[in-house]
Amino acid sequence: MEKNANDKIEHIDLILKQTWLAVSKMYSDLAQEHHSTPVQALTLLKIDPKSGTRSTNLGPKMAIGPTSITRIIKYLEDNGYIYKEKTSFDKREVIIKLTEKGLIYRDMAKEMVISFNKILLERVSPHKLEIFKEVMDEIFHTAVELNAKHAQMK
Repeated sequence: MEKNANDKIEHIDLILKQTWLAVSKMYSDLAQEHHSTPVQALTLLKIDPKSGTRSTNLGPKMAIGPTSITRIIKYLEDNGYIYKEKTSFDKREVIIKLTEKGLIYRDMAKEMVISFNKILLERVSPHKLEIFKEVMDEIFHTAVELNAKHAQMK
C-alpha cells in the first residue's frame, strides 16, 4: 500500500517550539537560582567586559526593541550590575559598562552557556551538528523570506 504524502505532515515548527521551550525553561530555572532572568543574563553577556558596549547597539545584538532594552538597562543599573558612561566626543552617546558585580554575574552566565554547549558537543557528532546548522539556516532564511512577503502584502 502506497503512503499518501498528506497522511502525516511533520510539524517542524512544533519541534522547534518544544525544543526552544525546554532550553528556555532550563536557562530560566538557572537564572532564577541567582535572582535573575535569562534576558538579564543575555544582556550582561552582550556587554563587552573590557570596553563596554554602546547602549544603541545592545537592542539589535539581542533582537530586542528599544522600550524593552531601556527597561532591562534601568533594572541592571539600579541593581548594581552596570553603569553608564558618556563618551568624550559625543555627550549624547552612552557606553554601558559592567561593574564588578556585573562581571561576576556575566562570568556565571557565560559558564552556564559553555557548560550546556559542551554537553551538546559530547552528545552530537560533528557531522550531525553541521547538518543541524544547515537545516536551522534554511529555516531561518525561509522565515525571513516569508516575513518579507507578508510585510509587502500589508
